[in-house]
Amino acid sequence: MPTFHFFLYLAAVAAAYVFRLAYIGWFGPYLMGALCLLPPALVLFSLPSMLRLSAALSAPETVSRGSHAELCIHFKTGALLPLSRVNIVLQVENRYDGEVKKQKYSYAGVLASTGHVPLPTELCGMLSCTVTRLECRDLLGLIAIRRRCTAKAVCTVLPRPLQPDKCPDIDACLETSVQLKPKYGGGYSEEHELREYRPGDTVNSIHWKLSSKTDEIIVREALEQANNQVFLVLSRPGEKDRGLECLYWLSLQLCNKEIPHVIVSGRMYPVGNEDESAAALCGILSAPLSPPCRFDRSHARCVFTLSDGEVRV
Repeated sequence: MPTFHFFLYLAAVAAAYVFRLAYIGWFGPYLMGALCLLPPALVLFSLPSMLRLSAALSAPETVSRGSHAELCIHFKTGALLPLSRVNIVLQVENRYDGEVKKQKYSYAGVLASTGHVPLPTELCGMLSCTVTRLECRDLLGLIAIRRRCTAKAVCTVLPRPLQPDKCPDIDACLETSVQLKPKYGGGYSEEHELREYRPGDTVNSIHWKLSSKTDEIIVREALEQANNQVFLVLSRPGEKDRGLECLYWLSLQLCNKEIPHVIVSGRMYPVGNEDESAAALCGILSAPLSPPCRFDRSHARCVFTLSDGEVRV
């Protein structure tokens, strides 16, 4: 595809031809020959670089909201001569809020170069970066050709964990909501209750010391927790992703207390440590926010519902 430089080249050839007709000396033919032969030769020498041009994208896997992050564009030609200019159209799609941005970038003197593009980290979401157009020009910029490019990269902008303005006492909520039930099969347990002996109770479960002081046989019955699941339900993220920040903070607090929990959004994400908490946030941000899915509350020890940055128990 001819460029603006190509038409300037044609104008230069026409001017050289007029100069050759008007100038009788020896310099005119040499100038005309140089303009007719040298630029096409350089175009032919640039063709290997143009045809071998490829681009690859790389980006950090996760970054924090508001931090500086860059997308790296790696160009490779595999030839000796550089390209005068490479133009790309970069599309960045936020899969969480659906916003799509397209921007043009231009790089000069490309041989084996790397370009850097700042990523938008003002809002949370999974950023899908794609090169939708790749165009290169020869050494003199006379012609331009488009190259097929399927380069993609994904970067997830995670929220910063921030404590809610009004946060309930997590330990108190978890302690008061505990429900115990007899442990199946008996055995050792830190929690137990004392009751009268019933047929079928094992001898090991008899509390001999207490039974000796009473006229009845007393049994120590082992108990286990009946409701051992903690749910964090994301109802509404609120403005500036405040709900996501509070959700991440609450999840990390539970991880520090070594309390497994489940984050509920469009689907359920079991979380047992900080890495799984970040992975759950990445899963939420990889698609548009949907209403929380249904879950069984019968075995819930505690349910924290996050709406617009507020936590309800």
